[in-house]
Amino acid sequence: MKFALCLTYRAISAITVGMALFVLACQPKAVLEKPPEIPPDQALSSAAESDFEAGNYAKAMDAYKRYLEQFPKGPNAKTALYRISQIFTLGYDYEKALATLETILREYPGDPQLAVVEYDMAYLYYRLGDYERSRLSAIEWMGKYPDHPQLADTLILLGQNFIALHDRPKAFYWWRMAFDILRESPERQQRVEDRMIGLIESGELEELVEMAGYAEDSVFAPPIHYKIASFYLAEHRFQEAKGAAMALVRSTPDQFWVDIGRRILDKVAQELSVKTNAIGCLLPLSGPFAIYGQEVLNGIQLGMGLFGQSEENPALELIIEDTAGQAEQTVSQLEKLTTESKVVAIVGPLVSKPAAAASQKAEELGVPIITLTQREGITAEGNMVFRNFLTPSREMRTLLQRVMYEMGLSRFGILYPDNRYGHFFMNLFWDELESRGGYVTAVESYDPEETDFAAQIKKMVGLYYPRPEPLAQILEALKYPPDELKEGEIELDTEEEPEPIADFEAVFIPDNHQRVALIAPQFPFYSIFNMTFLGTSLWQSSELIDLAGDYLQGAVFPSGFFEGVDREAVETFVHLYRENFESEPGILAATGYDTIILLKHVLAQNAIATRRDLHKALMNDNGFYGVTGKISFDQEREVEKEPLLLTVRGSRLVPLPQFTQDLGFD
Repeated sequence: MKFALCLTYRAISAITVGMALFVLACQPKAVLEKPPEIPPDQALSSAAESDFEAGNYAKAMDAYKRYLEQFPKGPNAKTALYRISQIFTLGYDYEKALATLETILREYPGDPQLAVVEYDMAYLYYRLGDYERSRLSAIEWMGKYPDHPQLADTLILLGQNFIALHDRPKAFYWWRMAFDILRESPERQQRVEDRMIGLIESGELEELVEMAGYAEDSVFAPPIHYKIASFYLAEHRFQEAKGAAMALVRSTPDQFWVDIGRRILDKVAQELSVKTNAIGCLLPLSGPFAIYGQEVLNGIQLGMGLFGQSEENPALELIIEDTAGQAEQTVSQLEKLTTESKVVAIVGPLVSKPAAAASQKAEELGVPIITLTQREGITAEGNMVFRNFLTPSREMRTLLQRVMYEMGLSRFGILYPDNRYGHFFMNLFWDELESRGGYVTAVESYDPEETDFAAQIKKMVGLYYPRPEPLAQILEALKYPPDELKEGEIELDTEEEPEPIADFEAVFIPDNHQRVALIAPQFPFYSIFNMTFLGTSLWQSSELIDLAGDYLQGAVFPSGFFEGVDREAVETFVHLYRENFESEPGILAATGYDTIILLKHVLAQNAIATRRDLHKALMNDNGFYGVTGKISFDQEREVEKEPLLLTVRGSRLVPLPQFTQDLGFD
């Protein structure tokens, strides 16, 4: 049975094979054809294209040139020319690339692919630096091919040309158009947006205003209006800033930008709500400096017309805050005056540290502040910081200019207290002296509590340390030993006091009038006569003459105010002060008086709507004559006035006369 099955299987297999052979025998036999030959022009063109795609530009250039030589009118001649222009462009040979494209333009007029060629020509003009021709070519291109896929490229190219032509708003305009038509190409659109944001961030005010007109109904409008508002705020042009902020709010529903616009409007409203007739006053009316603060306030009250004197200018509201001479309290009171009382300006403070802190805060809040401090460099704290007080450096400059160039003094001694004030003025005087070619030949310090200055004076004139005997006397004595000397013969003179040697013509003493009154009489006690004494404004006191007038004849010191000046304004001020305060006015009262009169003068002469308006008016004012002299501010906002120099003559303090005409020295 198994065998039979095997036979059957074999039989079926044989039949199957036979049928297959039959079928195959009946099929027609395949005929192999010889492959067609590639035309030479196509072969050369294909090889050139392969090299071009592979970046083998030298080989590709050679192949394209051979193609054009052999087949100048061939079907791929136009492609060969275009590829050659591309290779020239890649090699930065823009002139040859342009010439090649011009050949295509001549040889194939009306060709549907000329849009690409003409775009490339506009691009090459740009690369060659012919921006105007590139711009005109691009404009013409858009007129001919408004629906071409390269429209976005052409718009971008136009923007690049306007950047090169220094017309950034027009560049923004064309890039805005490119941005709008690239919505389906997010990556390319993002690159255009980055360029536009760069224009906004670096744009000047006039450029941004023009860009705003091109940015309506776009995502670029809010940042442009914000940047414009920021410019106006920085220039304190608050009405324009308000308009820009309103445009920002209207330009977008985005809450981020709306909030920014509202913050700007709040700031503008605060600035425009300033009371232009309100002046803030920061003075130490309690604490260790209260006596000085009260004197300034007395002068300010006189200047405000609070004691019945005639009032020509509009009345001001004076808002006074006590600083107690403390920096932290000063800053707090300044913020209150600025934000709550809305004063247009602030007068004060006096003390060094509070003045520095207040100046920094005034600059931050944008309120003009006229400080009354001697602290050097105070106006460097900010553009809003002014100073109406003479600085020590100006006092020393004026003092030395007069005594050196008009009195002819060049050699000086310095006797100073061993404290901050003494060290400061000693160094200031010495530096100013050396800058003018003078000399310090003696310098000594003393304890500020000292009342006997014998040691210091002796050291200055060579009396303190034993002097060696004169050489001639020593030699003569050596001829006769002491045990051989006879009565009446040569002896060493050991009893006679040596003479003082004062190799200086004037002595500078930077201390108050009480201390000077103790020091000056001790100079003639040691046979130092006809000495010129120089001092600081601390010398100014009616007591100086009573205490030591006989010893200070011809002394010279600077003063910011002197009631003895023969001027009607000074006489009126002194009379009013005596009448109302039963005391003599000093420099602090006179400075307070002049400062408020100056503000009234500036407010009356100018249209002041904001604090910035007042700042500008103070900077541009030609000044007026106050009781302390002519007042105006220089570019560093320092008061421009020279200190008066006083001298002791007989039993009076009088202004130092001008010995010569102005010599032109600084």
